[in-house]
Amino acid sequence: MTEAARKVLKDCRDATGDLVDGIQGGEWRRRWILAVVLLRAVGHVLAKVDGARSDEYKNEIKSWWTALKEGKPNPDIFWEFIEEERNTILKEYSTKAGQGVKIYLGNQSSTTYHYTINSGPFKGQDQRCVLDKAISWWESELDRIDQKVQSMNKK
Repeated sequence: MTEAARKVLKDCRDATGDLVDGIQGGEWRRRWILAVVLLRAVGHVLAKVDGARSDEYKNEIKSWWTALKEGKPNPDIFWEFIEEERNTILKEYSTKAGQGVKIYLGNQSSTTYHYTINSGPFKGQDQRCVLDKAISWWESELDRIDQKVQSMNKK
């Protein structure tokens, strides 16, 4: 089972849940960075920890990585979000994600927060929705790997 990678993914899901309306500035940035770095850590832990569980997992995960690299730039959720955003954070300490607030004054004052991706293929999308999409992608990939190994073990 891809148990270790799923543990990282759960922490990523929890970190995504911490990106709630009203968070701004450094607090938002630290939470965003945590979620993105955890997203990318799923793949590293998958290869290094779950891949060491058995020869079947090692071989299947290696094949999976090879296919992922050969398919570049697809899926874009991995290459143009998970990988690229993590690299931008670690190498430049910048991000494609933005934050802002609109305050409406008048009889019924209100505040609207927005957290959007500012560039790339996910431009204009709420960053929390993109994180959710990335988490779902990882879940389906981990399920696929587990199912393949389980079917090999049944033969």
